[in-house]
Amino acid sequence: MTALVIRRGDRVLSHAAGLISSSLRAQDVAGRVGGEEFCVILPGASLTQAAEVAERIRLKLNEKEMLIAKSTTIRISASLGVSSSEETGDYDFEQLQSLADRRLYLAKQAGRNRVFASDNA
Repeated sequence: MTALVIRRGDRVLSHAAGLISSSLRAQDVAGRVGGEEFCVILPGASLTQAAEVAERIRLKLNEKEMLIAKSTTIRISASLGVSSSEETGDYDFEQLQSLADRRLYLAKQAGRNRVFASDNA
């Protein structure tokens, strides 16, 4: 991969991170957990509220085209998996992340650019 492609990818990820952060409350936390994946923690949010935030993030990411080269634009799409401690009765981060990750892959398998907050949706 060329340095130019890597720089463009980094710009897209930085842009996405800014859009994600702008969708959150002051007490929420977002971070990149690898490659193209981000994790968002929403203290006190129900599963329904978390799914609404995820959908708001998805829409914001997809809303505008981003100029990445002189005459090249892209539109960011996102597949999001959502989990909540209210489902599991526990605040075990690894368990919640694993559940959200499974739902992320379900969203991708269902056609991408969507939010899954259950194993059926």
